[in-house]
Amino acid sequence: MTSSVIETMDLSIKILNQSIAPLLFLFGMMGNFFNLIIFTRRAFFKQSCSLYFVAISINNIAMYFIGLTTRILSDGFQIEIFGGNSNVYCKIRTYLVNVLFAISSWFFVFASLDRYYSTKQSGLKRQRFCSTSMALKLISLTIFGCLLIHIHIIIYYQYFFKQNPYNVRSLICTTDNIVYTIFFSFFILIFYSLLPPILMSVIGILTLNNIRQVRQKINPTIIQRLARRDINQVRKNLSVQIISLIILTIPHSCYYLYMGFTTNQQSNKTNLTRECEKFSLNIARLLLYFNYGSSFYIQIIISKIFREEFLRFIENLKRYIRNLF
Repeated sequence: MTSSVIETMDLSIKILNQSIAPLLFLFGMMGNFFNLIIFTRRAFFKQSCSLYFVAISINNIAMYFIGLTTRILSDGFQIEIFGGNSNVYCKIRTYLVNVLFAISSWFFVFASLDRYYSTKQSGLKRQRFCSTSMALKLISLTIFGCLLIHIHIIIYYQYFFKQNPYNVRSLICTTDNIVYTIFFSFFILIFYSLLPPILMSVIGILTLNNIRQVRQKINPTIIQRLARRDINQVRKNLSVQIISLIILTIPHSCYYLYMGFTTNQQSNKTNLTRECEKFSLNIARLLLYFNYGSSFYIQIIISKIFREEFLRFIENLKRYIRNLF
């Protein structure tokens, strides 16, 4: 009975990586390419906030190529780059994938901060922070900071022989340091899944407060109509971004948290337990990648301006194709 359950779960993992993951790659890449197109159009690109979304899209495209394609090849089709035993590949890939995950989350934080300053009553503060030069500086600082803060991965990660559910020892890119495993579990939970949404929530509350204050000073007689519209739009955008970030990244962080506290019990785990862990990891990974490919589709649903600009792009594209023929 146990062996049949393990085989079923193993087959499910192959289906996930051979069918679902490639579809996720396709739709995620399309979404990020469309984001690049829309946020570089005249209606958006003149806004400093749009630079963060352009940077997010470029970062996500790199993440999909470095992280998801290699995962599809190795887990879905058993095609191992460098033979699947290069410690240099293990270290560099794990390092870059985690850095790219973090960069996108923190770009969202700075985009929220840009939106906060854009609603400030002080024109001097708006001019200083909501500028192209400031956005480029913060983007560069975020990239450098994430590259630096993840350097420990290169030190501790390498290939180790681990026992799989079929009692066969195989090479896995991981760490065998128990203390570091626990540290890394809390690190990704806080740095990816908790701190960015918390900061976005605080910044969002301050942004809503700014909008209320500005509307009251501009024209108190129309505050109920204008303020409610703007506040609802900001609240909706922020809520969806925060909720999706938490829901889609928490499972991945929780998996590593679980592994961190059970890493010294590996020898006592049953084959079924190991297979359940493997299945859970694959689900959590797909949710994580889905998070970084869903921005375009979320914007289409909740942002009227974004949706109108996308429809204009489609019409222009149709017109261009008709002129060619």
